[in-house]
Amino acid sequence: MSTIQAKPTLVKVSNIRKKEKRMPTYVLIYYFILVLVAITIIIPFIWMLSASFDRVNTYELPYPPRFIPANFSSFNYKMVITNMQILVYLKNTIIVAIMSLIFQLILTPMCGFAFSKGCFPGKSIILIFILSNLMVPFETKLSAIYNIVKNMGLSNTYLGIVLPGVMTSAMFIFFMKKFCDDLPYDLYESGVLDGASKLRIFLQIYLPLMGPALATIAVLDVMNTWNDLLWPMIVVNKHEMSTIQVGLAMFSSDASGINRHAGMTAAASMLSIIPLALVFIFLQRYIVESIAVTGIKQ
Repeated sequence: MSTIQAKPTLVKVSNIRKKEKRMPTYVLIYYFILVLVAITIIIPFIWMLSASFDRVNTYELPYPPRFIPANFSSFNYKMVITNMQILVYLKNTIIVAIMSLIFQLILTPMCGFAFSKGCFPGKSIILIFILSNLMVPFETKLSAIYNIVKNMGLSNTYLGIVLPGVMTSAMFIFFMKKFCDDLPYDLYESGVLDGASKLRIFLQIYLPLMGPALATIAVLDVMNTWNDLLWPMIVVNKHEMSTIQVGLAMFSSDASGINRHAGMTAAASMLSIIPLALVFIFLQRYIVESIAVTGIKQ
């Protein structure tokens, strides 16, 4: 009796290859533009950082730019701390930034919640009136705001520096309103059915959900306050009350009669941005979270 043996069949897969995924051309162009813009932005910063540690004898930055100090030294920082009183300016700016931040974090979420979930007569008209403030440049309101602050006796005070920024925070109010608009209205109705007051609904239901938006406002407000030069220069005329930007402007000029070279100016600029950089580094992820949360619909 003959046995039939089945021969194994070999499947040839040599012609079957996975197609390599190639990145589209427009994506390559997009990333190329991003890298080019990033390099353009970071080169001046690296140049300033190098100049701050470079002990040069000229009053201008070395050109062509040197990205590695030729004579590495901390001399410029020692001279700035000794002659500029930069610690006083930083203290004043930190106090002003904290005061402004406290006002913004208290007022803007309450206003945004009221305009989003509240129902009261004239809500739309009041909101339009507040948003119209965005279309008026601050310089055109400068004289009126200064007279108000001066008549209130707030010149040369921290509160006098902070109030105009809080009074003209229409952008933050609108931002919080849009953030609250994207939060489910069912949360508000459930609080009403449970007999909670509007203040309790805001504090216990909506405010805990506003964390990413509040962190975004914190970063933006600190940046605006830290970089503000015009208003503190007008409302403050005492040297010991000056903020960091006013101090840098006075330090870079010849009004005090002391000639300063480029290394000292670069060192002063580097010291002025360290606290602001730390705030942005620790809170930048909340900005992304706030953008993601605002994309969630009910």
